Amino acid sequence: MIDLGPSTAAVIALKTLIPRAWHPFLGRFNAPTPVQFQGIPAIMEGRPVLLISPTASGKTEAYAAPIAEMIASGPEPRDLSGWIVSPTRALVNDLARRLASPIAGMNLRVGRRTGEHREISGVRPPHMVVTTPESLDSMLSRTPAIFLHARFLVLDEVHMIDAAPRGDHLACLVSRLHNISPHIQVIASSATIDDPAGLATRYLGDDPRMIQASGDRPIDADIVPNHAGALAEALARMTRSGDVRKALVFVQRRADAERLFSVFRGRPPFGDAVFLHHGSLSRTRRETVERRMLTGTSGLCFATTTLEVGIDIGDIDLIVLAAPPPDVSTLLQRIGRGSRRRRVTRVCCLAADPGETLRYEHLLDCARKGRLLGGPYHFCPSVLVQQCMSLLVQTPNNWITARALASRLPPWLRETGWISRLPELLDRLSDRGWLIGRGNRYHVGGRLEEAFDLGRMHSNIDSWNDAVEVVDQDTRQVLGTLPRVATGEGGLLLSGRRLKVSRRVTPSRVLVRDSATRANLTVAARRGPILHSSLARDLARFMGVQPNAAPVIRLEDGAFALFHFMGSLWGSLFGVLIEKRTGTKPIGVNPFCVRLSGLPETFPPHATAEEIRSMAMRRERKLRGKISEGGWAEELLPDWRRLHLMACLDIEGFLQALKRMVLTHESWPSGRQEALIHLAKIPWI
Repeated sequence: MIDLGPSTAAVIALKTLIPRAWHPFLGRFNAPTPVQFQGIPAIMEGRPVLLISPTASGKTEAYAAPIAEMIASGPEPRDLSGWIVSPTRALVNDLARRLASPIAGMNLRVGRRTGEHREISGVRPPHMVVTTPESLDSMLSRTPAIFLHARFLVLDEVHMIDAAPRGDHLACLVSRLHNISPHIQVIASSATIDDPAGLATRYLGDDPRMIQASGDRPIDADIVPNHAGALAEALARMTRSGDVRKALVFVQRRADAERLFSVFRGRPPFGDAVFLHHGSLSRTRRETVERRMLTGTSGLCFATTTLEVGIDIGDIDLIVLAAPPPDVSTLLQRIGRGSRRRRVTRVCCLAADPGETLRYEHLLDCARKGRLLGGPYHFCPSVLVQQCMSLLVQTPNNWITARALASRLPPWLRETGWISRLPELLDRLSDRGWLIGRGNRYHVGGRLEEAFDLGRMHSNIDSWNDAVEVVDQDTRQVLGTLPRVATGEGGLLLSGRRLKVSRRVTPSRVLVRDSATRANLTVAARRGPILHSSLARDLARFMGVQPNAAPVIRLEDGAFALFHFMGSLWGSLFGVLIEKRTGTKPIGVNPFCVRLSGLPETFPPHATAEEIRSMAMRRERKLRGKISEGGWAEELLPDWRRLHLMACLDIEGFLQALKRMVLTHESWPSGRQEALIHLAKIPWI
């Protein structure tokens, strides 16, 4: 008898499990990946499953192959059996394209349902549908019957929206789907996360299978000066050696992407294969870039977070980071896009100063050791405003009660204090014209009718963007969509072109022409990235700061830099406390440091929980800028917003950290001293 060995036997067992899906989905690869070996059998068992593995590890095939197998194995495969919810429209388009060929190879169909693509109607609806949370909400509200035969629900790349308003929105939609199709199997895919059990509870319910597959590759990182010349030199060196044919550069802002694109396009070593990708560009232009990066033999693309996950742009040899990411998870997500053909992940980090170099070194160290250092989870109550309206529109009787709303929400949420207060929320929405109250029943109000007609009630994104469509006056091509503030009287830079508004066709549409005037891409100022206290404190440990020490450095301008290492939210609260104690407003506050004209006489400043709570309430607006509240927060009762803020603040935890602080004036090696000075100058808060 021939011994096939464990790996060969495992492959044969997997082939036997998915005989129809094997060749369409996995036949083109050398061998299944760990997440496929473990995930496919788990999904075939029919239980809720959470797949956790690094970027580019084969999670898509791990869930799509068994779902397609189970759909195809029936005597008459039902339409609209599988639903895949992806975080963005771009990911929906890319995922549908990648699934089209293997799905067709099994005589099945896949379609999209977004605001741009509605491919689920007609005489031959698809068997699998890829959509977004917002479009899923729209369908649940308007045509819930299409989910009657739903067998599978996939939450793709769920870590992208978890622990945020859109994640809480999605958790509520999953619960509502269970009410329509009680036996639907929920599967979630995620990159590596801090709290798998918490994520599983929020989306998968009781007794889920958690598959955590390895696959992290060693990280080979170069840190170079952050200027175009250094980047050009590094790219030229690596292209000459043949190591790099395609490179993806992640920038923080759209304006940075436009500037770098203008500098590098048409120049060696990439010439005309230099591309631009950000959210203000039109869908057509973004998809053209994705296609050219995928099919071309070489390319250099400058992108914001729009290319952070999922979208297939081919094998990227090098990832370039133009600024340190806000956290370890984002770092892993971005660098995971590259070096898929290699055993080592290559990344080039552009550092503007020693402070950024230090932050890169810390993030890379955490990534190599698997230390994500994320923040705690807090439910966002503004989601209840939107879900009340969405569920009311879905209800055939056209009315809703607090009890009915509670029964559709996730079981774990029903156990919180928010649910017992739903009658207050419904009364509030009635007072503000969204609902009409009649006894304990609430009907559709005038404002809700308008929001429903405009499609605004299906989203929990932080703001309904006051967007203006930008159109070339000569070609009538849509170049992109910008906030209204960007389309004023001055010039603007979009798609690498210097432009000037020539005419306003409507309040939401402008015609533009080329201009020689110096221009930039101007968008409304937004809050900086939010750094959690655990990551900020770990940076202190990484650079050798003693536990609980609060180092002080005298800056060149005479100011004092007091390093608290408390992160964005607690750092802001610490700055408010210092101002109250000293009577002088800090010169600046960021997640690591507070800059002061003079040091407090007593340190740490004494405070009680009640005093901190009172102080936080007076600075409520300032502190709310450091948390995610969602697009419907303004409709909440004021004390609901306050309760949410206080939960995020964790005042007791803040006080404990404050009491342990010890002011130190130790001397630092010149390199670390310089890094600290630059950390003190980050103007994030």
